[in-house]
Amino acid sequence: MLRRKDILVLGMMIFALFLGAGNIIFPPMEGFQAGQHWPVAATGFILTGVLMPFITLVCVATLGRGEMLTRDLPRWAEIAFLGILYLVIGSTFAMPRVTNVAYEMAWLPLNVTTDDETGRFTFSLIFNLIAMLFMLRPNTIISSVGKFMTPALLALLVVVSISVINSPLSPIQMPTQAYAEQPALTVGLLGGYQTMDVLAAIAFGGIVSRALAVKGISQGNVVMKYTLSAGAVSVVMLAALYFSLFYLGATAADVAQTAKNGGQIFSRYVAELFGQRGTWMMAGIIILANLTTLVGVTSAAADYFAKFHPRLGYPFWVIIFTLMTTAISQYGLTTLLRVTIPALLLIYPLAIMLVALQLIRRQLPSIKLSYYATLLTTLCFSLCDSLRNLGWLPESINQTLSALPLYDLGLPWLLPALAMMLLSMLIGRLAKQQ
Repeated sequence: MLRRKDILVLGMMIFALFLGAGNIIFPPMEGFQAGQHWPVAATGFILTGVLMPFITLVCVATLGRGEMLTRDLPRWAEIAFLGILYLVIGSTFAMPRVTNVAYEMAWLPLNVTTDDETGRFTFSLIFNLIAMLFMLRPNTIISSVGKFMTPALLALLVVVSISVINSPLSPIQMPTQAYAEQPALTVGLLGGYQTMDVLAAIAFGGIVSRALAVKGISQGNVVMKYTLSAGAVSVVMLAALYFSLFYLGATAADVAQTAKNGGQIFSRYVAELFGQRGTWMMAGIIILANLTTLVGVTSAAADYFAKFHPRLGYPFWVIIFTLMTTAISQYGLTTLLRVTIPALLLIYPLAIMLVALQLIRRQLPSIKLSYYATLLTTLCFSLCDSLRNLGWLPESINQTLSALPLYDLGLPWLLPALAMMLLSMLIGRLAKQQ
């Protein structure tokens, strides 16, 4: 049995794992563009950016590992999907990006060092070595993140949120961009979807399961109970934070007019409220947010790859991924963002449909038929979306896809995938009747 304090600590760990810098950067820009519609937009953002990952987290934690989502696929497909997933959200793409966000948004504004190759490499190496020290003692992840990093991060965010509510910089403006043309709830839903935290939830579900196992809790129904309780803590905290950041963006007209992203809005707002202290507060928030995410994702990736060879265990992969992240992060944030997005567009729809299929797995007349047909359909459309982002999709195919519903929202795969899932269930039932 877990005490309430233990559940709270676990919930705070989940909150910190999900709270990467991207989750702090996106909402201020969304809030600025939503203007007077910011509460509705924030609600939509939370539905897809918080609840979808929460459902995935509970699902994976109950199963025990993210790999269980793919147990109905051929072995080669399972390894391909999970290998790509952990590399994309880990040391090949996302974690070097996390390192660069910490360097460019937190470290450089302090003007402690100059922005050159030596400075970037030194910061990347030290930042990743600190994370590696936490990861090499996996049993302490829940305590180090839940008991120490999260309270420090939360304290800084609470100070900023209270100051924003008490002293907004400017009146709330009329909605702009997509919010001026489409329903705020719809645009907010899409914004939350684009955080792509379902991928992270597949990795973090295993961390939660292992953290509970350390406490002697491994039964599926009990794991679900405690994950629901701890996850609810993180959902409330993330929702409160997102509402605060949306309000920050909505009241940021005086500092947001020339901002290129939400990170600039956030940093300018904090600097306006707190002066030079704001720069240090911003650095603390970004570094802690990125460090917790780096620890969580990389440890999950190392745990997955460690199972393939008994001599290449968890510590080996932690060290390898730390070195990879440090090396790849030297390419800079702009390059990494350009490469990361197509890869995420390819696998994110597959991850969502895997979770959806798992939720209704017991109701599927033919499990293999539904999995194969649904995921193959999803893969075809997500591949087109990825190629379109790279500019490699033939114009004739692009024009054909543009006739699909939700194409303009970046979700051309959704209705075909759902239709194929329902069709496979119908075919499975008919086959059983015969």
